[in-house]
Amino acid sequence: MASCETKVLDCANTNYNFELPIKAYPDKDSILIGDTIWFEVKNSTELKDLNSGKIVDYSGAMNLGIAIAFNALGNEGEFTINSVYSFEYVIKKGTELTKGDYNGLFNQYLFSEENKYYILSLGVVPKSKGTYRIGFSNATNVARSSDKCTKAGFSLYFRDTDQHYYLSPAFDPNVPILKGGDYYFKVN
Repeated sequence: MASCETKVLDCANTNYNFELPIKAYPDKDSILIGDTIWFEVKNSTELKDLNSGKIVDYSGAMNLGIAIAFNALGNEGEFTINSVYSFEYVIKKGTELTKGDYNGLFNQYLFSEENKYYILSLGVVPKSKGTYRIGFSNATNVARSSDKCTKAGFSLYFRDTDQHYYLSPAFDPNVPILKGGDYYFKVN
């Protein structure tokens, strides 16, 4: 097992940078109270390092986890209302670590590792009407149980999913959209 004791400064660095795609379904911009939107990440533990372009077996991550922020659109036209408690949660794969941190802003989850895949499957069930933004954080300083020094960063972004950016008051159709971990929808 690796030890960081002799390389304190080296252990602070991120050695790898990976991407994990998120899929949302059903991919609708409007749902009803009580409907479920599923957010899923299922990706091989063999990942392409964005720095080197090499495939790296990064299985055995001890702390591959993320925070997911929940905001509702306020009267001032911004997503300023923390809204973790406006939803019920169904976790098929993964582990909930915290709920409602920072006054109801976000929940934290750990990924499961099964059959050489990292998996998170989370159902979000709205309890009240509104326009919402859900934002997935990136995962930083992820270490493996077999090597606590070789850290990785994971960027999460939506793939093959319409993120409904037009529901955001800040949306400008003339500005290119970068891939990201934010998702917008209405609850009627």
